[in-house]
Amino acid sequence: MACGTAEEPAAAPAAEQQQEAAPTATFSAQMIPQATAAPEAPAMEAQPADTSSSQPAQEQPQQQQAAPTAAPAPTAAPPPADPAKNSAVVVTEAEPASIGAWSEGCSAEIHSMGCQDFVTDFLTWLDDRTAEIVPLSGVVDWEQIGVDRWQFNLRDGVKFHNGAPWNAAAAKYGIEYNAFPDNPSASVTWTGPDMTAEVIDDLTVHAVCPNPCPIYPRTALFADFQDPTWFEGASEEERSLMTVGFGPYRIIDYTPGVSTEFEAYEDYLPNENWFSQAPSIQYLTHTYRAEAPVRAAMIRTGEAHWAADIGFEEAETVSNTVSGKTAEVYTLVFDTVFHEELAKKEVRLALSHAVDCQTMLDSFFNGQIPCHQAISMKGTVGITDANSAPREYNPELAEQLLAEAGYDPENEININTRPGSNIRGLEIMESVISFWRAVGVNANLNSHGDLGAAREIQISGCGRFSGEPGYREAMDCADRDPPGPAFVSSHAYEVATSNEILDMQRFNNSRLSCFSRSSRHCSADFEAWKTEANSIPEGPDRTKAMEEIADFAYEEAIFLPFFEVVYVYGLADDIEWQPYYAPRLRGNTMRFTE
Repeated sequence: MACGTAEEPAAAPAAEQQQEAAPTATFSAQMIPQATAAPEAPAMEAQPADTSSSQPAQEQPQQQQAAPTAAPAPTAAPPPADPAKNSAVVVTEAEPASIGAWSEGCSAEIHSMGCQDFVTDFLTWLDDRTAEIVPLSGVVDWEQIGVDRWQFNLRDGVKFHNGAPWNAAAAKYGIEYNAFPDNPSASVTWTGPDMTAEVIDDLTVHAVCPNPCPIYPRTALFADFQDPTWFEGASEEERSLMTVGFGPYRIIDYTPGVSTEFEAYEDYLPNENWFSQAPSIQYLTHTYRAEAPVRAAMIRTGEAHWAADIGFEEAETVSNTVSGKTAEVYTLVFDTVFHEELAKKEVRLALSHAVDCQTMLDSFFNGQIPCHQAISMKGTVGITDANSAPREYNPELAEQLLAEAGYDPENEININTRPGSNIRGLEIMESVISFWRAVGVNANLNSHGDLGAAREIQISGCGRFSGEPGYREAMDCADRDPPGPAFVSSHAYEVATSNEILDMQRFNNSRLSCFSRSSRHCSADFEAWKTEANSIPEGPDRTKAMEEIADFAYEEAIFLPFFEVVYVYGLADDIEWQPYYAPRLRGNTMRFTE
């Protein structure tokens, strides 16, 4: 119902409105070379410890033990589609900066469906219909065979989109690629860095954690795979313009700034769970429009069949809508490392107390969205009523804290955002700037019109130093100059940050870690603390440890969260689809009605 994700560009109704900075070339599936022998997985430097985790959220799937799963039985293909209904158009708020699964710009956001959920199948998946962790098409089952080791049994006969076989060597390559902090992968902040894998036989692989990893299968929800031989032989440009996975759809054409075209993968091997069914719609087109009214209009006029995040107001103009939470929280991430003022706890608290969160949200969402000031949604392991409570709006206290901190008004504290990142997001950020100025803060809003530019700010964090000599031991992020690609402080950057595993481990490994590119917090003591917490099996002890970490993040005001994100999706009258608990679209779960 309300909000978007956290990345960028846009256009308006017609195809003639293209992204300004987009390249002009198109790319098609015919450019994928056919399979050859798989290379060895890339060597990785040792990284600091870590593991996995998860848990339920209110109105979200309940956490389950990651026990061995039953072998999936192939699901019968759906009945043949009406020939007149063999293609559908989906529209999101932004074009992904890349359609390559392992390229910069493919992120854990809904506009990246074309490099993730359409074209790749992950090591595991959370089935929100049953609250179970289930395999997709490439895996039979798994079992824990040591405190730091999980065995995955792979399905025979699965092939990548170029015909290369899916096997243990390919699984090893993907597991290790996804675990290296400096690689553009969404997975590492869930599983943690420094994972390795061992090939046992052609269809058996061991995932090996650097520390005990009691819930690794739950954290592997973003561990995706591409044909290693294709990937090793492709240039960076080729990697960004194609994903060679084994998901239910394959990319057949890409015109930057306009659309990506997909075709149902004829060799896809479905299994028994809902999310691995055979596609019933033959062709999908993914296009992009920044404005929610435009996305809603595309549904009304029949230009699109599925639209993400049209918002409360536009929901009244569309006859077929569904809504749901997204496992996201709309927040500001303070740069506690590279910004002189934001390194001070008192300044961060002052900025938090300066904002009347609930009144602001009421003015934009007519009282439908409550203020929520934890980095993750309710129901996450570690999140409590106390560490998610709205802070008191107290401008006098804010001024007092600024004075105690010795805040210098010559030092700007800015917000980095982008248009279209969230329903009413730009207006919310403008309001926050006004609140800050009212207590004497020199604050400005930087609205980046280009998704790539906004993303560069977000990913120029401490994890960029992960491969540099001595960094793993020293964890001296604060003693270094801000890394690239931005090479400047991010001040406060805006993001709708997600937590699909519903456990504080996600943020232990990402926005709180010395080894995440999105992090602006780094402490050697915290790294040891979170590694110990991540290693605790599910149960009261783990919950207590994660609550202590979430309390720390709240008390230190490392983030300024605002609310749990809710999406309203617009659907054509003849489309059948139910939202996932997170902002994801598996194209094979959408179908035309009879």
